[in-house]
Amino acid sequence: MKKQSIFTLLAAGITLSACKSNLKEDLKPIDQKASAVTQALTGTYTETVFTGLNFYNGYASNQYTDGGGVIYLNNTVAIKKISLKGKADSTATFKGELRIYQQGDGYDRDGQLFFLKDSVVKALLNNQVAFDDAAKSKIDAYAPKTGYLYVTPFFYWYQSIKSVPYTFDLKDVASLLTGSDSCWVGVSAWGTHLDQSDWVGKNEPRSFSADFKITADNSVSNANPTYIQAVQFGRITDAAGNNSRTMTKSITIPYRLKNAKIVVVSQAWGAGSGGEEYTYRTHNVSWDNAQIGSFSSKVACGPNTMRSYDISTQARNWCPSEVVPPHSISISGTIDAGSSHTVKVDIVKAKADANNNFKLSVYVAGEKF
Repeated sequence: MKKQSIFTLLAAGITLSACKSNLKEDLKPIDQKASAVTQALTGTYTETVFTGLNFYNGYASNQYTDGGGVIYLNNTVAIKKISLKGKADSTATFKGELRIYQQGDGYDRDGQLFFLKDSVVKALLNNQVAFDDAAKSKIDAYAPKTGYLYVTPFFYWYQSIKSVPYTFDLKDVASLLTGSDSCWVGVSAWGTHLDQSDWVGKNEPRSFSADFKITADNSVSNANPTYIQAVQFGRITDAAGNNSRTMTKSITIPYRLKNAKIVVVSQAWGAGSGGEEYTYRTHNVSWDNAQIGSFSSKVACGPNTMRSYDISTQARNWCPSEVVPPHSISISGTIDAGSSHTVKVDIVKAKADANNNFKLSVYVAGEKF
């Protein structure tokens, strides 16, 4: 009994000491806490997310293998959970560096980079732990991701070049990467296989492969939104599932925001004669049924762009081997906490039929106050 009493008193003393320590920590002046955090997050931090990530034929049966924290949603999309909390500050300068390698597909293909909070994934799967086929399909089909679009090179015309780099400005997703909630990072490269006898990747089971890393420079402060809400990510369709040129979504924003903006990345697909790939369109952007801005998707594919010969002088809305440019539209005034809003993007006079479709990445970002 005496021994038990002694142990009980010791345990109580340790617990009380810990509580006092925690209490002292909680009672520290706010500026001391902030100073400690600032001191800890100086310099540059790099997170290698994917190395040698393989992509396979988008038309084929599953050929991938999950492992090392990498989860394949299908042959062309892979995700991995990371957290930069305590490693990078939300006001650091963030960039994503992607490198795509030629394997078995030499054409310019659809590529995506996206981010999804772990709490959203858990809600989608009802806290299911195993990523079975049904769970993967749910995540893949979930449209409100926050993301960016790029196009693979036309490797077939430049077979001597084995890989190309892409750089993404990730300042808008800083709060996702550094928040208390972990973040799933997704990279995709949709591809198939060439059958030309002179293609170096003939009979290669992979279409492309990729490396991806995120770098945060904590020494360079960058004004970042403290809140971001995804609206749309992927192909836009009408109620019947047919291709559409108009996206309309209703959202509810839980926080009071200032300096808010709508960011739109637009990518058209349709390679037939007069197809949407070979043109550019005016995009009208509306907030609560009032147009607040517009932009043209016109870009010039420069002479150094890895493209096929048939678009050497044509203006278009994306270029092979390049990131599809984002367009930012400011929202005037402030946004009230808990308020509901409608976001609309109309691609003027565009053809949305069986041969032409549009992929949009749309999100709202702003500063909480």
